[in-house]
Amino acid sequence: MTGSLFQGLLYTFNDSSPKPTKTAISMSNFFSGTGTLSATPVSYDSNAQRIFSVDVLRGVALLGILIISIWEFGGFSMNEQTGLQLSGKGFHYNLFASISILFEGKMRALFSLIFGAGIMLFLTRPNQLSLANTHELYIRRQMWLMAFGLVNAFVLLWPGDILFQYGVMGILLFPFFRMSRKGLLIAAIIATLFYSGKMYWNYADDKKTLSKYKAVMLIEDKFKKDSTARHNKDSMAGMPKDSLRIRDSIGKKTDTLNKIQQQDKRAWEGMVKNLKYDSTKAGVKEENKAMRSGYGKVWDHVLRRSQTKESVWLYKIGVWDIGSLMLLGMALLGYGFFGSNYSKTKYLLFALIGIAAGFLLAWGRFEMNHHKLMDYEKYIGKNFIPPNQFFPVERLLMAVGYASLIMWFIRINILQWLWGALGAVGRMAFTNYLMQTVICTLFFYGYGFGYFGRLSQKELYFLVAEIWLVQTVFSVLWLRFYEYGPVEWLWRWLSYGKRFPNKKKT
Repeated sequence: MTGSLFQGLLYTFNDSSPKPTKTAISMSNFFSGTGTLSATPVSYDSNAQRIFSVDVLRGVALLGILIISIWEFGGFSMNEQTGLQLSGKGFHYNLFASISILFEGKMRALFSLIFGAGIMLFLTRPNQLSLANTHELYIRRQMWLMAFGLVNAFVLLWPGDILFQYGVMGILLFPFFRMSRKGLLIAAIIATLFYSGKMYWNYADDKKTLSKYKAVMLIEDKFKKDSTARHNKDSMAGMPKDSLRIRDSIGKKTDTLNKIQQQDKRAWEGMVKNLKYDSTKAGVKEENKAMRSGYGKVWDHVLRRSQTKESVWLYKIGVWDIGSLMLLGMALLGYGFFGSNYSKTKYLLFALIGIAAGFLLAWGRFEMNHHKLMDYEKYIGKNFIPPNQFFPVERLLMAVGYASLIMWFIRINILQWLWGALGAVGRMAFTNYLMQTVICTLFFYGYGFGYFGRLSQKELYFLVAEIWLVQTVFSVLWLRFYEYGPVEWLWRWLSYGKRFPNKKKT
Protein backbone atom coordinates (compact mmCIF):
# COMPACT_ATOMS: atom_id res chain seq x y z
CA MET A 1 0.00 0.00 0.00
CA THR A 2 2.85 2.36 0.82
CA GLY A 3 4.40 1.63 -2.54
CA SER A 4 1.14 2.42 -4.31
CA LEU A 5 0.78 5.68 -2.39
CA PHE A 6 4.22 6.90 -3.40
CA GLN A 7 3.80 5.67 -6.96
CA GLY A 8 0.67 7.84 -7.17
CA LEU A 9 2.48 10.83 -5.73
CA LEU A 10 5.45 10.33 -8.01
CA TYR A 11 3.82 9.88 -11.39
CA THR A 12 4.35 13.50 -12.39
CA PHE A 13 7.77 13.66 -10.79
CA ASN A 14 8.97 10.58 -12.62
CA ASP A 15 7.72 11.90 -15.94
CA SER A 16 9.86 15.02 -15.62
CA SER A 17 12.95 13.62 -13.90
CA PRO A 18 15.67 11.16 -14.83
CA LYS A 19 14.80 7.62 -13.98
CA PRO A 20 17.14 5.13 -12.37
CA THR A 21 18.13 3.77 -15.76
CA LYS A 22 19.29 7.24 -16.74
CA THR A 23 21.58 7.50 -13.81
CA ALA A 24 22.82 6.24 -16.00
CA ILE A 25 24.67 8.96 -17.86
CA SER A 26 27.99 7.23 -18.39
CA MET A 27 30.56 9.14 -16.39
CA SER A 28 33.30 7.76 -18.62
CA ASN A 29 31.86 10.10 -21.26
CA PHE A 30 32.23 12.97 -18.80
CA PHE A 31 35.83 12.53 -17.72
CA SER A 32 39.08 12.11 -19.51
CA GLY A 33 42.14 10.69 -17.84
CA THR A 34 42.92 14.09 -16.33
CA GLY A 35 39.50 14.46 -14.81
CA THR A 36 38.19 17.18 -17.15
CA LEU A 37 34.46 17.26 -17.78
CA SER A 38 33.26 17.43 -21.36
CA ALA A 39 29.55 17.89 -20.80
CA THR A 40 27.43 20.07 -23.03
CA PRO A 41 26.03 23.36 -21.74
CA VAL A 42 22.70 23.19 -19.94
CA SER A 43 20.22 25.87 -19.04
CA TYR A 44 19.40 26.67 -15.42
CA ASP A 45 16.01 24.98 -15.51
CA SER A 46 17.02 21.78 -17.24
CA ASN A 47 17.22 18.52 -15.33
CA ALA A 48 18.42 16.60 -18.35
CA GLN A 49 21.90 16.19 -16.93
CA ARG A 50 21.01 15.65 -13.28
CA ILE A 51 22.53 12.44 -12.04
CA PHE A 52 19.68 10.54 -10.43
CA SER A 53 21.89 8.49 -8.11
CA VAL A 54 23.51 11.66 -6.70
CA ASP A 55 20.07 13.04 -5.84
CA VAL A 56 19.08 9.75 -4.18
CA LEU A 57 22.28 9.53 -2.14
CA ARG A 58 21.94 13.16 -1.09
CA GLY A 59 18.39 12.47 0.05
CA VAL A 60 19.42 9.40 2.05
CA ALA A 61 22.27 11.32 3.70
CA LEU A 62 20.06 14.33 4.50
CA LEU A 63 17.45 12.18 6.22
CA GLY A 64 20.07 10.01 7.90
CA ILE A 65 21.84 12.99 9.47
CA LEU A 66 18.76 13.61 11.60
CA ILE A 67 19.17 10.22 13.34
CA ILE A 68 22.21 11.61 15.16
CA SER A 69 21.25 15.31 15.17
CA ILE A 70 18.09 14.45 17.09
CA TRP A 71 20.28 13.66 20.13
CA GLU A 72 21.32 17.30 20.44
CA PHE A 73 17.99 18.71 19.26
CA GLY A 74 16.01 16.64 21.78
CA GLY A 75 18.30 16.78 24.81
CA PHE A 76 19.60 13.19 24.75
CA SER A 77 22.51 14.38 26.87
CA MET A 78 26.12 13.22 26.92
CA ASN A 79 25.58 12.27 30.55
CA GLU A 80 22.73 9.94 29.59
CA GLN A 81 24.81 8.49 26.74
CA THR A 82 27.67 7.89 29.17
CA GLY A 83 25.32 6.14 31.59
CA LEU A 84 24.08 3.84 28.82
CA GLN A 85 27.60 2.96 27.69
CA LEU A 86 28.65 2.17 31.24
CA SER A 87 25.60 -0.04 31.79
CA GLY A 88 26.63 -2.32 28.96
CA LYS A 89 23.28 -4.08 28.77
CA GLY A 90 19.55 -3.66 28.26
CA PHE A 91 17.33 -2.50 25.40
CA HIS A 92 18.30 1.18 25.57
CA TYR A 93 22.01 0.33 25.62
CA ASN A 94 21.65 -1.97 22.59
CA LEU A 95 19.61 0.63 20.74
CA PHE A 96 22.17 3.34 21.44
CA ALA A 97 25.09 1.08 20.51
CA SER A 98 23.43 0.08 17.23
CA ILE A 99 22.66 3.66 16.23
CA SER A 100 26.15 4.82 17.17
CA ILE A 101 27.90 2.04 15.27
CA LEU A 102 25.73 2.22 12.15
CA PHE A 103 25.03 5.95 11.82
CA GLU A 104 27.21 8.19 13.99
CA GLY A 105 29.32 10.25 11.58
CA LYS A 106 28.35 8.02 8.64
CA MET A 107 25.46 10.00 7.17
CA ARG A 108 27.34 13.29 7.42
CA ALA A 109 30.27 11.54 5.74
CA LEU A 110 27.94 10.42 2.94
CA PHE A 111 26.61 13.96 2.62
CA SER A 112 30.18 15.31 2.38
CA LEU A 113 30.91 12.71 -0.29
CA ILE A 114 27.97 13.88 -2.39
CA PHE A 115 28.79 17.55 -1.77
CA GLY A 116 32.24 16.90 -3.21
CA ALA A 117 30.73 15.30 -6.30
CA GLY A 118 28.44 18.33 -6.60
CA ILE A 119 31.44 20.68 -6.52
CA MET A 120 32.94 18.90 -9.49
CA LEU A 121 29.65 18.78 -11.40
CA PHE A 122 29.10 22.51 -10.97
CA LEU A 123 32.62 23.70 -11.75
CA THR A 124 33.19 21.53 -14.78
CA ARG A 125 30.10 22.58 -16.70
CA PRO A 126 31.23 24.81 -19.56
CA ASN A 127 28.77 27.56 -18.68
CA GLN A 128 26.07 28.55 -16.25
CA LEU A 129 23.35 30.55 -17.99
CA SER A 130 25.97 31.61 -20.56
CA LEU A 131 27.87 33.27 -17.70
CA ALA A 132 31.52 33.52 -18.69
CA ASN A 133 32.92 33.40 -15.17
CA THR A 134 31.54 30.18 -13.69
CA HIS A 135 34.24 30.27 -11.03
CA GLU A 136 33.09 33.62 -9.70
CA LEU A 137 29.54 32.29 -9.59
CA TYR A 138 30.71 29.24 -7.67
CA ILE A 139 32.43 31.38 -5.01
CA ARG A 140 29.30 33.52 -4.65
CA ARG A 141 27.22 30.38 -4.15
CA GLN A 142 29.57 29.19 -1.42
CA MET A 143 29.54 32.55 0.33
CA TRP A 144 25.75 32.59 0.32
CA LEU A 145 25.83 29.06 1.71
CA MET A 146 27.98 30.37 4.55
CA ALA A 147 25.45 33.15 5.15
CA PHE A 148 22.60 30.64 5.35
CA GLY A 149 24.72 28.64 7.80
CA LEU A 150 25.16 31.64 10.07
CA VAL A 151 21.40 32.20 10.04
CA ASN A 152 20.86 28.53 10.84
CA ALA A 153 23.31 28.65 13.77
CA PHE A 154 22.68 32.10 15.26
CA VAL A 155 19.08 32.90 14.33
CA LEU A 156 17.41 29.50 14.13
CA LEU A 157 19.70 28.44 17.02
CA TRP A 158 21.04 25.14 15.74
CA PRO A 159 24.59 24.71 17.12
CA GLY A 160 25.07 21.59 14.99
CA ASP A 161 24.88 23.55 11.72
CA ILE A 162 26.98 22.26 8.81
CA LEU A 163 26.09 24.79 6.09
CA PHE A 164 28.69 27.36 7.13
CA GLN A 165 31.40 24.71 7.30
CA TYR A 166 30.48 23.30 3.89
CA GLY A 167 30.56 26.79 2.42
CA VAL A 168 34.05 27.39 3.80
CA MET A 169 35.31 23.99 2.66
CA GLY A 170 33.81 24.47 -0.79
CA ILE A 171 35.98 27.57 -1.20
CA LEU A 172 39.09 25.92 0.24
CA LEU A 173 38.75 22.98 -2.13
CA PHE A 174 38.07 25.15 -5.17
CA PRO A 175 41.63 24.82 -6.58
CA PHE A 176 41.46 21.02 -6.40
CA PHE A 177 38.86 20.64 -9.14
CA ARG A 178 41.58 20.82 -11.80
CA MET A 179 43.38 17.80 -10.36
CA SER A 180 43.14 14.40 -12.01
CA ARG A 181 40.87 11.82 -10.45
CA LYS A 182 43.94 9.92 -9.24
CA GLY A 183 45.33 13.08 -7.63
CA LEU A 184 42.01 13.71 -5.89
CA LEU A 185 41.96 10.15 -4.58
CA ILE A 186 45.49 10.52 -3.20
CA ALA A 187 44.56 13.87 -1.63
CA ALA A 188 41.52 12.24 0.03
CA ILE A 189 43.68 9.48 1.48
CA ILE A 190 46.26 11.97 2.76
CA ALA A 191 43.54 14.10 4.37
CA THR A 192 42.10 10.98 6.05
CA LEU A 193 45.54 10.09 7.42
CA PHE A 194 45.94 13.63 8.75
CA TYR A 195 42.52 13.30 10.38
CA SER A 196 43.61 10.06 12.05
CA GLY A 197 46.79 11.79 13.11
CA LYS A 198 44.74 14.52 14.80
CA MET A 199 42.97 11.83 16.82
CA TYR A 200 46.31 10.56 18.13
CA TRP A 201 47.62 14.10 18.64
CA ASN A 202 44.69 14.87 20.94
CA TYR A 203 45.29 11.59 22.78
CA ALA A 204 48.97 12.47 23.19
CA ASP A 205 47.89 15.78 24.74
CA ASP A 206 45.72 13.85 27.21
CA LYS A 207 48.74 11.69 28.09
CA LYS A 208 50.79 14.81 28.78
CA THR A 209 47.98 16.20 30.94
CA LEU A 210 47.96 12.96 32.94
CA SER A 211 51.74 13.03 33.34
CA LYS A 212 51.61 16.57 34.69
CA TYR A 213 48.79 15.59 37.02
CA LYS A 214 50.79 12.65 38.39
CA ALA A 215 53.79 14.93 38.96
CA VAL A 216 51.57 17.33 40.92
CA MET A 217 50.21 14.41 42.98
CA LEU A 218 53.76 13.41 43.92
CA ILE A 219 54.44 16.95 45.05
CA GLU A 220 51.24 16.98 47.12
CA ASP A 221 52.16 13.64 48.69
CA LYS A 222 55.57 15.03 49.56
CA PHE A 223 53.95 18.08 51.16
CA LYS A 224 51.74 15.84 53.28
CA LYS A 225 54.66 13.66 54.35
CA ASP A 226 56.81 16.67 55.16
CA SER A 227 53.99 18.27 57.13
CA THR A 228 53.38 15.07 59.11
CA ALA A 229 57.08 14.60 59.80
CA ARG A 230 57.44 18.22 60.91
CA HIS A 231 54.41 17.95 63.16
CA ASN A 232 55.77 14.79 64.80
CA LYS A 233 59.20 16.31 65.28
CA ASP A 234 57.83 19.46 66.84
CA SER A 235 55.53 17.49 69.13
CA MET A 236 58.35 15.26 70.30
CA ALA A 237 60.51 18.31 70.98
CA GLY A 238 57.94 19.45 73.52
CA MET A 239 57.17 22.75 71.87
CA PRO A 240 54.38 24.80 73.44
CA LYS A 241 51.03 24.57 71.68
CA ASP A 242 51.11 28.21 70.56
CA SER A 243 54.56 27.80 69.01
CA LEU A 244 53.42 24.56 67.32
CA ARG A 245 50.41 26.34 65.77
CA ILE A 246 52.66 29.13 64.42
CA ARG A 247 55.08 26.55 62.97
CA ASP A 248 52.25 24.69 61.23
CA SER A 249 50.90 27.90 59.71
CA ILE A 250 54.34 28.72 58.28
CA GLY A 251 54.55 25.19 56.88
CA LYS A 252 51.16 25.53 55.18
CA LYS A 253 52.31 28.69 53.41
CA THR A 254 55.26 26.86 51.83
CA ASP A 255 53.50 23.52 51.33
CA THR A 256 51.12 24.75 48.62
CA LEU A 257 50.99 24.24 44.87
CA ASN A 258 51.95 27.16 42.66
CA LYS A 259 49.58 28.50 40.00
CA ILE A 260 50.89 26.30 37.17
CA GLN A 261 50.69 23.17 39.32
CA GLN A 262 47.12 24.02 40.29
CA GLN A 263 46.23 24.45 36.60
CA ASP A 264 47.79 21.08 35.76
CA LYS A 265 45.78 19.43 38.50
CA ARG A 266 42.50 21.05 37.47
CA ALA A 267 43.05 20.21 33.79
CA TRP A 268 43.08 16.45 34.38
CA GLU A 269 40.41 16.47 37.07
CA GLY A 270 38.11 18.52 34.82
CA MET A 271 38.68 16.15 31.91
CA VAL A 272 37.89 13.08 34.02
CA LYS A 273 34.84 14.76 35.54
CA ASN A 274 33.41 15.36 32.06
CA LEU A 275 33.82 11.66 31.25
CA LYS A 276 32.12 10.41 34.40
CA TYR A 277 28.42 9.67 34.72
CA ASP A 278 26.70 12.11 37.07
CA SER A 279 23.97 10.19 38.88
CA THR A 280 22.55 13.43 40.31
CA LYS A 281 22.08 14.75 36.77
CA ALA A 282 22.65 18.28 38.00
CA GLY A 283 24.14 19.39 34.69
CA VAL A 284 21.26 17.82 32.76
CA LYS A 285 18.68 19.64 34.87
CA GLU A 286 20.47 22.93 34.28
CA GLU A 287 20.64 22.27 30.53
CA ASN A 288 16.94 21.34 30.37
CA LYS A 289 15.95 24.48 32.26
CA ALA A 290 17.93 26.71 29.91
CA MET A 291 16.65 25.04 26.71
CA ARG A 292 13.03 25.18 27.88
CA SER A 293 13.27 28.94 28.35
CA GLY A 294 12.42 31.78 25.98
CA TYR A 295 14.32 32.65 22.79
CA GLY A 296 16.76 35.01 24.51
CA LYS A 297 17.89 32.52 27.14
CA VAL A 298 18.17 29.70 24.62
CA TRP A 299 20.24 31.96 22.35
CA ASP A 300 22.50 32.84 25.25
CA HIS A 301 22.87 29.16 26.20
CA VAL A 302 23.78 27.79 22.75
CA LEU A 303 25.85 30.76 21.57
CA ARG A 304 29.18 29.42 22.81
CA ARG A 305 28.57 26.00 21.25
CA SER A 306 27.68 27.56 17.89
CA GLN A 307 30.75 29.78 17.93
CA THR A 308 32.99 26.84 18.76
CA LYS A 309 31.51 24.63 16.04
CA GLU A 310 31.79 27.28 13.34
CA SER A 311 35.34 28.28 14.25
CA VAL A 312 37.48 26.14 16.56
CA TRP A 313 36.04 22.78 15.49
CA LEU A 314 36.22 23.70 11.82
CA TYR A 315 39.83 24.86 12.13
CA LYS A 316 41.06 21.92 14.20
CA ILE A 317 38.96 19.00 12.99
CA GLY A 318 36.46 20.02 10.33
CA VAL A 319 39.03 20.79 7.65
CA TRP A 320 40.11 17.14 7.68
CA ASP A 321 36.74 15.66 8.63
CA ILE A 322 34.81 17.34 5.81
CA GLY A 323 37.65 17.84 3.36
CA SER A 324 38.70 14.20 3.16
CA LEU A 325 35.20 13.05 2.15
CA MET A 326 34.63 15.93 -0.27
CA LEU A 327 37.87 15.10 -2.05
CA LEU A 328 36.85 11.45 -2.21
CA GLY A 329 33.47 12.42 -3.67
CA MET A 330 35.22 14.50 -6.34
CA ALA A 331 37.45 11.54 -7.18
CA LEU A 332 34.61 9.02 -7.27
CA LEU A 333 32.69 11.18 -9.73
CA GLY A 334 35.74 11.13 -11.98
CA TYR A 335 35.92 7.35 -11.76
CA GLY A 336 32.28 7.06 -12.81
CA PHE A 337 31.11 5.69 -9.47
CA PHE A 338 27.82 7.60 -9.64
CA GLY A 339 27.13 6.63 -13.23
CA SER A 340 27.00 3.29 -14.98
CA ASN A 341 30.69 2.44 -15.23
CA TYR A 342 30.58 -0.33 -12.63
CA SER A 343 28.72 -3.60 -12.72
CA LYS A 344 26.12 -4.59 -10.14
CA THR A 345 28.56 -7.16 -8.77
CA LYS A 346 31.21 -4.50 -8.15
CA TYR A 347 28.77 -2.27 -6.32
CA LEU A 348 27.67 -5.16 -4.14
CA LEU A 349 31.28 -6.13 -3.44
CA PHE A 350 32.20 -2.57 -2.48
CA ALA A 351 29.13 -2.44 -0.24
CA LEU A 352 29.94 -5.66 1.59
CA ILE A 353 33.61 -4.79 2.11
CA GLY A 354 33.00 -1.17 3.12
CA ILE A 355 30.15 -1.86 5.53
CA ALA A 356 31.76 -4.96 7.08
CA ALA A 357 35.17 -3.33 7.61
CA GLY A 358 33.61 -0.10 8.88
CA PHE A 359 31.32 -2.04 11.21
CA LEU A 360 34.25 -3.89 12.79
CA LEU A 361 36.14 -0.66 13.35
CA ALA A 362 33.03 0.98 14.81
CA TRP A 363 32.37 -1.94 17.14
CA GLY A 364 35.98 -1.83 18.34
CA ARG A 365 35.73 1.92 18.90
CA PHE A 366 32.56 1.51 20.95
CA GLU A 367 34.10 -1.21 23.11
CA MET A 368 37.30 0.77 23.70
CA ASN A 369 35.29 3.84 24.59
CA HIS A 370 33.49 1.79 27.26
CA HIS A 371 36.85 1.06 28.94
CA LYS A 372 37.85 4.70 28.59
CA LEU A 373 34.72 5.82 30.42
CA MET A 374 35.24 3.24 33.15
CA ASP A 375 38.70 4.56 34.06
CA TYR A 376 40.49 6.87 31.65
CA GLU A 377 43.73 6.86 33.66
CA LYS A 378 43.82 3.08 33.54
CA TYR A 379 42.93 3.12 29.84
CA ILE A 380 45.83 5.44 29.00
CA GLY A 381 48.19 3.20 30.94
CA LYS A 382 47.21 0.13 28.91
CA ASN A 383 46.43 1.44 25.42
CA PHE A 384 48.69 3.02 22.86
CA ILE A 385 45.88 4.55 20.79
CA PRO A 386 42.58 6.32 21.64
CA PRO A 387 39.19 4.71 20.95
CA ASN A 388 38.55 7.04 18.01
CA GLN A 389 41.94 6.51 16.34
CA PHE A 390 40.43 4.88 13.25
CA PHE A 391 37.13 6.76 13.26
CA PRO A 392 38.08 8.69 10.07
CA VAL A 393 38.71 5.40 8.26
CA GLU A 394 35.60 3.81 9.76
CA ARG A 395 33.24 6.53 8.54
CA LEU A 396 34.88 6.67 5.11
CA LEU A 397 34.51 2.92 4.61
CA MET A 398 30.91 2.87 5.74
CA ALA A 399 29.97 5.95 3.71
CA VAL A 400 31.35 4.34 0.56
CA GLY A 401 29.74 1.05 1.57
CA TYR A 402 26.33 2.64 2.04
CA ALA A 403 26.67 4.56 -1.23
CA SER A 404 27.62 1.34 -3.05
CA LEU A 405 24.67 -0.54 -1.54
CA ILE A 406 22.23 2.15 -2.69
CA MET A 407 23.83 2.20 -6.14
CA TRP A 408 23.37 -1.57 -6.29
CA PHE A 409 19.69 -1.29 -5.37
CA ILE A 410 19.18 1.38 -8.02
CA ARG A 411 20.96 -0.71 -10.64
CA ILE A 412 18.87 -3.83 -10.02
CA ASN A 413 15.72 -1.76 -10.59
CA ILE A 414 13.72 -2.55 -7.48
CA LEU A 415 11.84 -0.15 -5.20
CA GLN A 416 11.91 2.55 -7.89
CA TRP A 417 9.11 4.42 -6.11
CA LEU A 418 11.32 4.66 -3.00
CA TRP A 419 14.40 5.89 -4.90
CA GLY A 420 12.25 8.40 -6.76
CA ALA A 421 10.94 9.76 -3.46
CA LEU A 422 14.43 9.93 -1.93
CA GLY A 423 15.68 11.60 -5.10
CA ALA A 424 13.04 14.30 -4.58
CA VAL A 425 14.29 14.80 -1.01
CA GLY A 426 17.84 15.06 -2.38
CA ARG A 427 16.89 17.65 -4.97
CA MET A 428 15.46 19.75 -2.13
CA ALA A 429 18.20 18.96 0.38
CA PHE A 430 18.85 22.63 1.23
CA THR A 431 15.18 23.28 1.95
CA ASN A 432 14.80 20.04 3.89
CA TYR A 433 17.90 20.67 6.00
CA LEU A 434 16.62 24.06 7.17
CA MET A 435 13.16 22.57 7.60
CA GLN A 436 14.59 20.01 10.03
CA THR A 437 16.04 22.86 12.09
CA VAL A 438 12.76 24.77 12.16
CA ILE A 439 10.67 21.71 13.04
CA CYS A 440 13.01 20.45 15.76
CA THR A 441 13.77 23.78 17.42
CA LEU A 442 10.08 24.69 17.58
CA PHE A 443 9.21 21.27 18.94
CA PHE A 444 11.98 21.02 21.56
CA TYR A 445 12.98 24.55 22.58
CA GLY A 446 11.17 26.62 25.19
CA TYR A 447 9.89 29.27 22.78
CA GLY A 448 8.08 26.43 20.99
CA PHE A 449 6.54 23.34 22.57
CA GLY A 450 9.35 22.84 25.10
CA TYR A 451 9.86 19.08 24.75
CA PHE A 452 13.63 19.35 25.26
CA GLY A 453 14.81 16.45 27.43
CA ARG A 454 11.30 15.05 27.81
CA LEU A 455 11.42 12.23 25.22
CA SER A 456 13.20 8.92 25.62
CA GLN A 457 15.75 7.76 23.09
CA LYS A 458 13.20 5.47 21.44
CA GLU A 459 10.63 8.26 21.22
CA LEU A 460 13.18 10.52 19.56
CA TYR A 461 13.60 8.00 16.75
CA PHE A 462 9.83 7.79 16.27
CA LEU A 463 9.84 11.56 15.83
CA VAL A 464 12.66 11.21 13.28
CA ALA A 465 10.53 8.76 11.27
CA GLU A 466 7.61 11.20 11.33
CA ILE A 467 9.81 14.05 10.08
CA TRP A 468 11.13 11.77 7.33
CA LEU A 469 7.61 11.03 6.15
CA VAL A 470 6.58 14.69 6.18
CA GLN A 471 9.68 15.81 4.28
CA THR A 472 9.46 13.03 1.71
CA VAL A 473 5.81 13.67 0.89
CA PHE A 474 6.38 17.44 0.86
CA SER A 475 9.36 17.11 -1.51
CA VAL A 476 7.51 14.87 -3.94
CA LEU A 477 4.45 17.10 -4.03
CA TRP A 478 6.45 20.33 -4.31
CA LEU A 479 8.46 19.07 -7.29
CA ARG A 480 5.27 18.21 -9.13
CA PHE A 481 4.69 21.95 -9.55
CA TYR A 482 8.12 23.58 -9.17
CA GLU A 483 11.57 23.09 -10.64
CA TYR A 484 13.44 23.68 -7.37
CA GLY A 485 12.77 23.76 -3.66
CA PRO A 486 12.03 27.21 -2.18
CA VAL A 487 15.43 27.63 -0.54
CA GLU A 488 17.24 26.24 -3.60
CA TRP A 489 15.39 28.79 -5.75
CA LEU A 490 16.30 31.61 -3.35
CA TRP A 491 19.92 30.46 -3.34
CA ARG A 492 20.04 30.63 -7.16
CA TRP A 493 18.42 34.06 -7.14
CA LEU A 494 21.01 35.40 -4.67
CA SER A 495 23.94 33.71 -6.44
CA TYR A 496 23.05 34.75 -9.99
CA GLY A 497 21.70 38.14 -8.96
CA LYS A 498 18.64 37.47 -11.07
CA ARG A 499 15.19 36.15 -10.30
CA PHE A 500 14.16 33.11 -12.32
CA PRO A 501 10.73 31.56 -12.75
CA ASN A 502 10.36 28.43 -10.67
CA LYS A 503 6.89 27.15 -11.47
CA LYS A 504 6.77 24.35 -14.03
CA LYS A 505 5.05 25.05 -17.29
CA THR A 506 1.82 23.11 -17.65
